[in-house]
Amino acid sequence: MRVWQSVRFKIVFGFFLIIAPMVLFLIYNNLYAMNVVRQQISSHYNNLLSLNVSENDKVLEEYTSYLIRLDHNPDIPIIQALRSGDSDYTLAKIRLMNQFMLDSSGIYNRKDTLFIYDRKEDDMYFVTQDNSTYSDKRDVLLQWSRQHLQSNGLLDEDDTHWISMTVNSGGTGGNYLLRTHDLGLGAFAGVLVRTGSLLRGLEGFDVGDEGGSFLLDSSGEVLTDTASPLMTDPLFRQAIVKQSGSYGIVKQGGRSYLVLVRQAEKANVIYAIVMREDYILQNLPFFQKVLYYWIPLLVAILLSLYLVFLQRIMFKPLVDLIRGMRKLGQGRFDIRLPTDQSSEFAFMSGTFNNMAEQIEKLKIDVYEEQLRVQRAEYKHLQVQINPHFYMNSLNIIYNLAALKDFKSVQKLSLHLADYFRFLMQSHRATVRLEDEIKHIEHYLEIQKVRYVSKLDYEIRVLPQHAGWGLSPLMVQPFVENAVIHGFNKRVPNGMMFTIVIATEEDPEAPDRYLLLTVADDGPGFEPELLANLENGRHAAGTGEQHLGIWNILRRFKMLYGDDGGISFGNAPAGGAVVTIRLPFARLRAIEAEEAEASGEPGEGTGRSA
Repeated sequence: MRVWQSVRFKIVFGFFLIIAPMVLFLIYNNLYAMNVVRQQISSHYNNLLSLNVSENDKVLEEYTSYLIRLDHNPDIPIIQALRSGDSDYTLAKIRLMNQFMLDSSGIYNRKDTLFIYDRKEDDMYFVTQDNSTYSDKRDVLLQWSRQHLQSNGLLDEDDTHWISMTVNSGGTGGNYLLRTHDLGLGAFAGVLVRTGSLLRGLEGFDVGDEGGSFLLDSSGEVLTDTASPLMTDPLFRQAIVKQSGSYGIVKQGGRSYLVLVRQAEKANVIYAIVMREDYILQNLPFFQKVLYYWIPLLVAILLSLYLVFLQRIMFKPLVDLIRGMRKLGQGRFDIRLPTDQSSEFAFMSGTFNNMAEQIEKLKIDVYEEQLRVQRAEYKHLQVQINPHFYMNSLNIIYNLAALKDFKSVQKLSLHLADYFRFLMQSHRATVRLEDEIKHIEHYLEIQKVRYVSKLDYEIRVLPQHAGWGLSPLMVQPFVENAVIHGFNKRVPNGMMFTIVIATEEDPEAPDRYLLLTVADDGPGFEPELLANLENGRHAAGTGEQHLGIWNILRRFKMLYGDDGGISFGNAPAGGAVVTIRLPFARLRAIEAEEAEASGEPGEGTGRSA
């Protein structure tokens, strides 16, 4: 039966159909509230970010205008016309530097460095607010100017964009924005603005411990000096640069971050504010707990209580009833169900118990009758073996007496005495394997008396198999058939006819089965007979031509059913091979049943130690 067809599945599925809309509604409400908070915060922070970016653009635009106004400074033509060794050149340079220092303390205090590069003299002089990095800035600016300002200038006067530059000092890097202006005649003016100063207006934003304000270029490189673990991931930076809209959610390290970005107009830089999503939602602890904790917990509690309730009033009685029916189908008629349940299940359990009791009584009666019939038939089949051998034995004695071989007659008589002594025990359900082998040895010795130099045998029974139990006369008929059919029908070739009886462990279940093999080197089974033996038609027939084989197959089926088996085949080198797979546990059970029926204690049939 498919899972979705069971009552348990339908009831649980119905419960989910009822509670699922309520849960989805609560989740939707929480998500909606969280989204409103995100939009409100992003809208507020976007306004502040836009104001700060606009203010910075105005500052950068004012610095650009300042550089352009240097065209009208009277000292600039002197620098353009004179050489560095001229006194007027030196005085003009000093006046410009004083003017730069004066301007830096005024409205242009957000700039870091003002410089002039004279291409014809390959000279640079500048004023910086941070004199600790004076030499580093001079080296970097001079190298950059030599590389980029040896032509007509890097930027046209109509181009108002700034570029980023890094100045390393003492193993650490400082990030700046650079703007230059061509003063003409090989003179250039420039200004450096530290990127950190552009973020001063964003420092008051409440972004949490893991958040921050950053300045990035279009490739995603951070232009601020602030070290943040978030910005070490290039994929995270790329996601920020590609962000569009008023705000976005970017995941990194298993956490979600709210990101707001704004592109500057006067410089190729991007302003970004990053904060953890759970930080901005910290004012909604109730909604967060309801969404992430209380809703799943409430559903789990309700479902558990619901299932416990159904388990006690419905599932357990149904499972007990199904198990009882399965056990009843397996032949366990002593099963009874409890009746201390609801009225409906109590009625069903009571009806089941009455039915099981009636079936048990009927089954016992039928089983006892079948057992009596099988025992009678089994005894008849055992006795049926004996006359078959009697005729052969008397024939041998007659031939020996006719030859006046009295020693052989005496030897044969001793073997016959032991042989008949074994037959007196054939009423037992099982005998030890070593007793069956001794009985076979007596039979073969009798045959060797007749065929002195033509027949031989070999017995290879492992010591641990000597105590294995089997039905009497289960193996001897196969040995007898080997002599009658294999020996008598083979083509004489001067070689000894040999019968081999051997045991080995069953590789599949060594503790449950024993493999006993009877093989000879005769012509083997005829193809038609072998086909009938393999497909079972011979066992179902009358067995008139091969009475011994039919007898054993019938007895084996009665004793063991489908447990174990007997297989037939021909060896590759020639000769018939019979393999008996003897069960162990079943034989003990059979002997116990026979002992109980006869009123005698059963004899153990386990393996010898």
